[in-house]
Amino acid sequence: MSIYVTYPKELEKEVMIVMAKYPELQQTFIHFKWGKIAAKSFMLAQPQVASLLRHRSKREYQIIMKERFFTHNKMMENGRVPSEVIVGWLAHELGHILDYKDRSSWNLAWFGVKYYFLTSFLKKAEITADHNAVKHGFIDEIVVSKEFGRNPKYFPKDYIAKLNRLYPSVKTVKEWAKNLIGG
Repeated sequence: MSIYVTYPKELEKEVMIVMAKYPELQQTFIHFKWGKIAAKSFMLAQPQVASLLRHRSKREYQIIMKERFFTHNKMMENGRVPSEVIVGWLAHELGHILDYKDRSSWNLAWFGVKYYFLTSFLKKAEITADHNAVKHGFIDEIVVSKEFGRNPKYFPKDYIAKLNRLYPSVKTVKEWAKNLIGG
Protein backbone atom coordinates (compact mmCIF):
# COMPACT_ATOMS: atom_id res chain seq x y z
CA MET A 1 0.00 0.00 0.00
CA SER A 2 1.14 3.51 -0.66
CA ILE A 3 2.58 5.90 1.88
CA TYR A 4 -0.56 7.97 1.35
CA VAL A 5 -2.97 5.67 3.18
CA THR A 6 -3.12 4.77 6.87
CA TYR A 7 -5.64 2.39 8.43
CA PRO A 8 -6.36 0.22 11.47
CA LYS A 9 -4.86 -3.23 11.09
CA GLU A 10 -8.28 -4.79 11.69
CA LEU A 11 -9.50 -3.34 8.39
CA GLU A 12 -6.43 -3.96 6.24
CA LYS A 13 -8.17 -6.45 3.94
CA GLU A 14 -11.15 -4.17 3.28
CA VAL A 15 -9.02 -1.04 2.81
CA MET A 16 -6.79 -2.86 0.29
CA ILE A 17 -9.85 -3.99 -1.70
CA VAL A 18 -11.39 -0.52 -1.95
CA MET A 19 -8.17 1.36 -2.61
CA ALA A 20 -7.28 -1.02 -5.46
CA LYS A 21 -10.39 0.07 -7.39
CA TYR A 22 -9.92 3.81 -6.90
CA PRO A 23 -6.72 4.46 -8.90
CA GLU A 24 -7.36 8.21 -9.00
CA LEU A 25 -7.03 8.27 -5.19
CA GLN A 26 -3.71 6.39 -5.06
CA GLN A 27 -1.72 9.57 -4.42
CA THR A 28 -4.25 11.11 -2.06
CA PHE A 29 -3.61 11.20 1.68
CA ILE A 30 -6.42 9.20 3.29
CA HIS A 31 -6.49 8.21 6.93
CA PHE A 32 -8.94 5.45 7.82
CA LYS A 33 -9.22 5.68 11.58
CA TRP A 34 -11.25 4.87 14.64
CA GLY A 35 -12.82 7.86 16.35
CA LYS A 36 -15.86 9.47 17.88
CA ILE A 37 -18.57 10.84 15.63
CA ALA A 38 -22.26 11.75 15.88
CA ALA A 39 -24.43 9.29 17.79
CA LYS A 40 -26.64 8.38 14.81
CA SER A 41 -23.74 7.67 12.48
CA PHE A 42 -20.94 5.12 12.44
CA MET A 43 -18.72 6.35 9.61
CA LEU A 44 -17.92 9.60 7.82
CA ALA A 45 -15.49 10.98 5.24
CA GLN A 46 -14.17 14.52 5.42
CA PRO A 47 -11.14 16.64 4.63
CA GLN A 48 -8.80 17.25 7.53
CA VAL A 49 -9.47 20.88 8.40
CA ALA A 50 -5.82 22.00 8.61
CA SER A 51 -5.15 20.59 5.14
CA LEU A 52 -7.75 22.92 3.62
CA LEU A 53 -5.07 25.61 3.78
CA ARG A 54 -2.86 23.64 1.36
CA HIS A 55 -3.15 23.12 -2.38
CA ARG A 56 -5.83 20.53 -3.17
CA SER A 57 -3.16 18.08 -4.36
CA LYS A 58 -1.69 18.10 -0.82
CA ARG A 59 -5.04 17.94 0.98
CA GLU A 60 -5.61 15.11 3.45
CA TYR A 61 -8.83 13.26 4.15
CA GLN A 62 -10.05 11.06 6.92
CA ILE A 63 -12.63 8.35 7.14
CA ILE A 64 -13.62 8.15 10.78
CA MET A 65 -15.32 5.00 12.03
CA LYS A 66 -16.75 3.82 15.34
CA GLU A 67 -14.50 0.93 16.31
CA ARG A 68 -16.99 -0.60 18.71
CA PHE A 69 -19.58 -0.84 15.95
CA PHE A 70 -17.22 -2.53 13.48
CA THR A 71 -15.16 -4.89 15.60
CA HIS A 72 -16.89 -5.24 18.98
CA ASN A 73 -20.53 -5.43 17.93
CA LYS A 74 -22.56 -7.80 20.08
CA MET A 75 -25.20 -8.16 17.36
CA MET A 76 -22.72 -9.60 14.86
CA GLU A 77 -21.36 -13.09 14.63
CA ASN A 78 -17.77 -12.96 15.90
CA GLY A 79 -18.46 -9.36 16.99
CA ARG A 80 -17.57 -7.99 13.52
CA VAL A 81 -19.57 -6.45 10.70
CA PRO A 82 -19.32 -8.72 7.61
CA SER A 83 -16.38 -7.88 5.35
CA GLU A 84 -18.46 -7.34 2.21
CA VAL A 85 -20.60 -4.78 4.07
CA ILE A 86 -17.49 -2.94 5.28
CA VAL A 87 -16.13 -2.90 1.71
CA GLY A 88 -19.42 -1.42 0.48
CA TRP A 89 -19.39 1.27 3.14
CA LEU A 90 -15.73 2.13 2.57
CA ALA A 91 -16.32 2.27 -1.20
CA HIS A 92 -19.17 4.72 -0.52
CA GLU A 93 -16.90 6.88 1.68
CA LEU A 94 -14.18 6.90 -0.99
CA GLY A 95 -16.94 8.01 -3.38
CA HIS A 96 -17.30 11.09 -1.17
CA ILE A 97 -13.54 11.73 -1.21
CA LEU A 98 -13.51 11.43 -4.99
CA ASP A 99 -16.24 14.09 -5.03
CA TYR A 100 -14.22 16.35 -2.68
CA LYS A 101 -10.83 15.89 -4.34
CA ASP A 102 -11.05 18.49 -7.10
CA ARG A 103 -13.05 21.11 -5.19
CA SER A 104 -11.44 24.29 -3.95
CA SER A 105 -11.15 24.76 -0.20
CA TRP A 106 -13.89 27.41 -0.26
CA ASN A 107 -16.12 25.14 -2.27
CA LEU A 108 -15.53 22.31 0.21
CA ALA A 109 -16.33 24.55 3.17
CA TRP A 110 -19.56 25.66 1.46
CA PHE A 111 -20.28 22.01 0.62
CA GLY A 112 -20.05 21.19 4.35
CA VAL A 113 -22.46 23.96 5.29
CA LYS A 114 -25.01 22.90 2.67
CA TYR A 115 -24.59 19.21 3.60
CA TYR A 116 -25.34 19.97 7.24
CA PHE A 117 -28.28 22.33 6.70
CA LEU A 118 -29.96 21.31 3.42
CA THR A 119 -31.54 17.87 3.23
CA SER A 120 -31.82 18.07 -0.55
CA PHE A 121 -28.08 18.75 -0.82
CA LEU A 122 -27.23 15.95 1.63
CA LYS A 123 -29.30 13.52 -0.45
CA LYS A 124 -27.53 14.61 -3.66
CA ALA A 125 -24.10 14.12 -2.00
CA GLU A 126 -25.05 10.61 -0.84
CA ILE A 127 -26.31 9.69 -4.30
CA THR A 128 -23.03 10.94 -5.80
CA ALA A 129 -20.96 8.86 -3.35
CA ASP A 130 -22.94 5.69 -4.08
CA HIS A 131 -22.81 6.34 -7.82
CA ASN A 132 -19.03 6.79 -7.64
CA ALA A 133 -18.72 3.47 -5.79
CA VAL A 134 -20.86 1.67 -8.37
CA LYS A 135 -18.83 3.19 -11.25
CA HIS A 136 -15.70 1.82 -9.55
CA GLY A 137 -17.00 -1.75 -9.57
CA PHE A 138 -18.55 -2.04 -6.11
CA ILE A 139 -22.06 -2.93 -7.28
CA ASP A 140 -22.46 -6.12 -5.22
CA GLU A 141 -20.87 -4.59 -2.12
CA ILE A 142 -23.09 -1.49 -2.27
CA VAL A 143 -26.19 -3.66 -2.67
CA VAL A 144 -25.16 -5.91 0.24
CA SER A 145 -24.34 -2.92 2.47
CA LYS A 146 -27.69 -1.28 1.63
CA GLU A 147 -29.60 -4.46 2.42
CA PHE A 148 -27.63 -4.84 5.67
CA GLY A 149 -28.28 -1.22 6.68
CA ARG A 150 -32.00 -1.68 6.19
CA ASN A 151 -32.18 -4.86 8.27
CA PRO A 152 -34.34 -4.29 11.39
CA LYS A 153 -32.36 -7.04 13.12
CA TYR A 154 -29.40 -4.64 13.32
CA PHE A 155 -30.85 -1.14 13.04
CA PRO A 156 -33.80 0.73 14.55
CA LYS A 157 -36.75 1.77 12.38
CA ASP A 158 -35.87 5.47 12.52
CA TYR A 159 -32.37 4.77 11.16
CA ILE A 160 -33.79 2.62 8.34
CA ALA A 161 -36.31 5.37 7.54
CA LYS A 162 -33.41 7.86 7.34
CA LEU A 163 -31.56 5.60 4.89
CA ASN A 164 -34.67 5.20 2.76
CA ARG A 165 -35.20 8.97 2.72
CA LEU A 166 -31.62 10.10 2.01
CA TYR A 167 -29.78 7.31 0.17
CA PRO A 168 -30.41 5.55 -3.13
CA SER A 169 -32.45 2.35 -2.92
CA VAL A 170 -31.14 -1.11 -3.77
CA LYS A 171 -33.33 -0.98 -6.89
CA THR A 172 -31.72 2.30 -8.01
CA VAL A 173 -28.21 0.91 -7.53
CA LYS A 174 -29.10 -2.17 -9.58
CA GLU A 175 -30.44 0.09 -12.35
CA TRP A 176 -27.16 2.04 -12.38
CA ALA A 177 -25.29 -1.26 -12.64
CA LYS A 178 -27.43 -2.36 -15.58
CA ASN A 179 -26.77 0.92 -17.37
CA LEU A 180 -23.01 0.70 -16.72
CA ILE A 181 -22.81 -2.89 -17.91
CA GLY A 182 -25.10 -2.21 -20.86
CA GLY A 183 -27.76 -4.75 -19.99
